[in-house]
Amino acid sequence: MSILYIFLSYILGSIPFGYIFTKVSTRKNILEIGWRKTSGSNVFKNIGFLQGFFTGLFDILKGYISVKIAQHYGEPALVQVLCGVAVVIGHNWSLFLSFNGGRGIGTFGGALLAFNPEFLKLFLIPLISLGIIWNLCIGTIVALATVIYYSDKLGLSYIRLFAVLSLLPIFLKRLSPIQELKQSKDKCRLFRNRLIFDDDVTKDFRIKKIVKKLTSK
Repeated sequence: MSILYIFLSYILGSIPFGYIFTKVSTRKNILEIGWRKTSGSNVFKNIGFLQGFFTGLFDILKGYISVKIAQHYGEPALVQVLCGVAVVIGHNWSLFLSFNGGRGIGTFGGALLAFNPEFLKLFLIPLISLGIIWNLCIGTIVALATVIYYSDKLGLSYIRLFAVLSLLPIFLKRLSPIQELKQSKDKCRLFRNRLIFDDDVTKDFRIKKIVKKLTSK
């Protein structure tokens, strides 16, 4: 049964809400738009507010439900952790989209909410703060580090394990498509930019752009 819950978590994670909401509302393929991922942020920026909102909401629910099911049926902490990781992997490499998908951050947050709502707050504070000041991808790095640090400090090994195991699918997804990395003439720079900024270029401080725009008026 434990293996079944983990497998079902992957299937649940594979449901590509960003692709579905975009296709139904605009008939466009979100995998061909923006940063070519089903992430709520990509849908929000390049398709529309409502589509992005519901994509983010349902991606969070995927993570929450997968862990809650394992908890409801009394599965041990390790199985709950593996369900959380499996739903993130499913979101990032969807079975229904030829293993394309999103970034996994919303789904990770939903699973974290099921584990411990207080840790979701710890995750969101640096994520949102740095997202406003600089870049959400930078915020993600600091947010994950914050969760790992405090879970270790408080002796919550299952949350620490979940965060550590989730690092691989989250950061590996940033490097995709891997084929472009292999073909790049400047592999190191592209690798660094994708790993840190989830983009091919270095991102400047967002707050500088906002201030510049306001002062130019």
